[in-house]
Amino acid sequence: MRGSALALKRKQWEPLAFASPSLFLITLIIVFPLGYSFYLSLLNFDLAVGPDAEFVGLRNYTEALLRDERFLGSIWNTAVIIVPSLALELLLGLLIALLLSRVIHGRPIVTALLAIPAMVSPVMAAMAWRMMFGVKFGAINNLGRQLGIIDVYFDWFATPFLSIVAVVLVDIWHNTPFMMLVLLAGLQTFWFITLPLLKFTMAVGVMIRMIDLTKIFGLIFILTFGGPGGSTETVAFNTYLVGFKDFRMSYAAALSYVIVLGVLALTLVFMWISRHREARAA
Repeated sequence: MRGSALALKRKQWEPLAFASPSLFLITLIIVFPLGYSFYLSLLNFDLAVGPDAEFVGLRNYTEALLRDERFLGSIWNTAVIIVPSLALELLLGLLIALLLSRVIHGRPIVTALLAIPAMVSPVMAAMAWRMMFGVKFGAINNLGRQLGIIDVYFDWFATPFLSIVAVVLVDIWHNTPFMMLVLLAGLQTFWFITLPLLKFTMAVGVMIRMIDLTKIFGLIFILTFGGPGGSTETVAFNTYLVGFKDFRMSYAAALSYVIVLGVLALTLVFMWISRHREARAA
């Protein structure tokens, strides 16, 4: 009896023993930084002042949500970038996926070629497009002058509207292949079979891109650096400036958690709407 009880306990603890190295790494790499950053967000820790930190509780969160006009403005800027980017990426991705579904010969090669932009890192994509948007030596302006479309060199980042348009265009070029690949996986007969079956796939793709666009940083850092006048300053870029330019590390940690909670709330609302519609359809 005692031997069988020991064998039973051993079987119960064996999975935990085998998983313990992975659990240790997860705790070290994910859980500890999350816990420490949350603790940091409850302090008034400023690298420019020194190592001394004062416990302030939720004051950083109330400042972010109620008094920080710059952060609240960055939320609006992020939404202005997200909405057209997400809508156009979904429509273009669906259109390209429909066209590819009709290709019989060479579909894998064409798909691989169209997916190349998604394989480029955001920083490299932003650097390439920054050079193409150049005022005097950019490919777009020079091509436009040679074709007679424009008469003078055009500054694509001269106004807030043009800067947002430029960021949206680059993001569409960079991430439309992702939506194309997601939607291409389930295409059969479009109206009666494909579209109803693609609802969940489209929801997943939209949710992933929404989360990704909420933390957009590389394109903003390279293309506009938040300008002109902070018109393209997103929530992620604003958090970067607060932490690594103003050195307010505690406040930057609080902004990070505000962003995480906002994305989580949007995701839960999106999932609730999807389930509610599925329940009504059933």
